[in-house]
Amino acid sequence: MEKKGSFRFAYYSKLVSKDSLVSIHADQSTVKEVLDQLLNNHYEYKESTGFVILRYAPLELSLELEKNNIVGEYYVVSGYIVDTKTNKRVENASVYEKNALQSTLTNKEGYFELKLKNVQQTIELTVTKEKYKSITMMLLSEIKIQMGSRQTKSHYDAGDYTQIERTGIGRFFISSKQKIQSLNLGGLISQAPVQASLIPSLSTRGMMNSQISSSFSLNVLGGYTGGVRGLEIAGLYNITRMNVEALQMAGIFNTVGGSVNGVQLAGIYNNVFGDLKGLQMSGIHNSVKGSQIGLQITGIYNNVQQDSKGIQIAGIHNTVNGSQNGLQISGIYNIGNQKVRGLQIAGLFNYAKELKGIQFGLVNVTGSPSGYSLGLLNFKKDGYQKFTITRNEISDINFSIKTGDNKLYTILMAGRSERRNEEKLTSFGIGLGKNIRLGNRLAYNPEISAQYLYLGNCDYYNFLYKFDSAFTFRLFKGVAISGGPSFNIYSSQLRDKNAPDTNTSTFVQNRTERYNVIKDNGKGITGWVGWSFGLTLF
Repeated sequence: MEKKGSFRFAYYSKLVSKDSLVSIHADQSTVKEVLDQLLNNHYEYKESTGFVILRYAPLELSLELEKNNIVGEYYVVSGYIVDTKTNKRVENASVYEKNALQSTLTNKEGYFELKLKNVQQTIELTVTKEKYKSITMMLLSEIKIQMGSRQTKSHYDAGDYTQIERTGIGRFFISSKQKIQSLNLGGLISQAPVQASLIPSLSTRGMMNSQISSSFSLNVLGGYTGGVRGLEIAGLYNITRMNVEALQMAGIFNTVGGSVNGVQLAGIYNNVFGDLKGLQMSGIHNSVKGSQIGLQITGIYNNVQQDSKGIQIAGIHNTVNGSQNGLQISGIYNIGNQKVRGLQIAGLFNYAKELKGIQFGLVNVTGSPSGYSLGLLNFKKDGYQKFTITRNEISDINFSIKTGDNKLYTILMAGRSERRNEEKLTSFGIGLGKNIRLGNRLAYNPEISAQYLYLGNCDYYNFLYKFDSAFTFRLFKGVAISGGPSFNIYSSQLRDKNAPDTNTSTFVQNRTERYNVIKDNGKGITGWVGWSFGLTLF
């Protein structure tokens, strides 16, 4: 039927048995006739753009009108709502006039009363309740209307937006009557240019506020509205049941049951149950349950449950549970639980299930061999993780941890020299390397590194810059030997240029003099060709 009619059905899937075998032949029949036959007349149907909405409604109501006349400046309509099968009066049924945007709930006796002001000549009274088919009664008003008055447009939205009322914020800020009203009216949404609220239960549109989309929404403390196409401002908080387009601002938090296409600004917290296209900015936390296209900025934590295309900037933590295509920047750590295409930059930790970009952080983890990881420690699937013990011309023993992959790995290193009647040397540094396979057992490992040398005092900056050109031969699984030449540049500079030169260390000079290719010209810089030899494990 969807294919033939070029529309989609929208319904709560748990109400329809998925394992039922049905066989229906229909020729020259309407969609309603086929659905009634298929669903045993237990549903009612509403049209929306591109959708036919199925609402479970096996029961039926009737409206018993009691009062329908003018009282002062108001047109008063009252009566009772009754279950047609049991003949019992129905509590908490929603009764609304869609043109005046006024509504009420029936009391325990099923009684309602609506006081309408400035209504049209025809009053369109609609009654709806969960599990009951909606009914509409047309009444003719005796009130004369002015030329140019306009009716309010209403439509049905195919989405399910009740989840916002089940959150902790929804349970605390939204009254039970408003929740019942939203449950009864479902996806009905009306348009109004302006609405204002003190709190959700005190507003210009009463309980209909959650069914109204306005161009300008002002919530002095906070409000619960149907949607916004324009501007919404609140002193403390905005709760929007459906979609927001344009700008939403609040002193504490914004939470939206649909999608946001525009900008959300909050002092503490922004939350979107649908998708975000635009900007989220808050002091502490931004959350998107759907996908994000745009920019998230917060002081502590950004979260996207599905895919992200854009930028996340957080003081502590960014998470994307779907695929990420863009940039993540955080002070502590970033998480990409699916494919990451782009750049991750964190002060401490980055994680990507599948990396197609670059990671910058102290520790980087990815579940794929692709991409580039730049940090002190990098752990990748089928990666390059080695521990080496070597000796060279100035250090009697050196330890290195190499992590990354064959195309690029990082190096953490430390060295030590200590002999009787000789100065001591302690070194530590970082570097980058590449593993080029030359055969099943042989590989070439060009490496560059920078090391700080401690030679007995801290009055000097002693730095060694190395290019190692080592070859590695695997003896057996997990054990290899390596060795090769190196080129070295050594710089020794006094920390305080105004202090007297008290450098008496000749350790490096004594060990490298015979290899020198760059002599000290008085600027504290020398260079030489060296060597290294050692053992590689894992």
